[in-house]
Amino acid sequence: MTQDMSQDIEMTLKSLKANRFDARFAQTAVEAKKMMLEMIPLTASVGVGDSATLRQIGILEELIRRGTKVINPFTRELAQDMGDNLFLRMRQMERMTFGADVFLASSNALTKDGKIVSIDGAGNRVAAMIFGAPKVILPIGRNKIVRDVATAIYNIKNIIAPIHAKRTEHKTPCAVTGKCNDCDSPDRICNITVILEKRSMCTDVSIILINEDLGLSWNPTWDDKRISEIRSSYYQNSWAVFRPK
Repeated sequence: MTQDMSQDIEMTLKSLKANRFDARFAQTAVEAKKMMLEMIPLTASVGVGDSATLRQIGILEELIRRGTKVINPFTRELAQDMGDNLFLRMRQMERMTFGADVFLASSNALTKDGKIVSIDGAGNRVAAMIFGAPKVILPIGRNKIVRDVATAIYNIKNIIAPIHAKRTEHKTPCAVTGKCNDCDSPDRICNITVILEKRSMCTDVSIILINEDLGLSWNPTWDDKRISEIRSSYYQNSWAVFRPK
């Protein structure tokens, strides 16, 4: 614990530990990356769920540099490859992440009472978090802490999803209106909601709560400068991912 840790972070960490999660604190993204490298064996295979937070931390490049096998279906190179069978290859890689030794992703929200809330379109990320690799590591920025599950779901559907849908070129009403319409679009990205309330019986989940704004989330009451910086960093670390027509 450090003097710079806010009360929200301290409360959330305490609650996560009470819910039997392995909860850790990192002052910076650099510190979080160092912790993750120490947690992941050199010879482990590492599966990846799409995450701007992982890219902001720079953990994937460092794992590859040291020789660790990384299964990442969400690279910029794949996103720009419009060749035949690309979608099939991506889905095959996503399923391969379930058999990895370690799975890396992030989550959309953390509640102060220690719950991890995630919403997916396809479910590859949340499925791997629940019952895929035996070890799951979720680095999560302080900006994703919310009061409770209801607030988490509201923020995900009305802040995160509309921006993410627009950025990834999904044809959904929220990408146009900027708010949830509870749509029936085939491109809908809010199909599956998963709440980790306690540590799973079979999956060891570690949360690294980082004292920086990472990924895409904010409280609407925050000042415009902070929100703008979060959005800008997200855009720099995300891109449209190919989907079949």
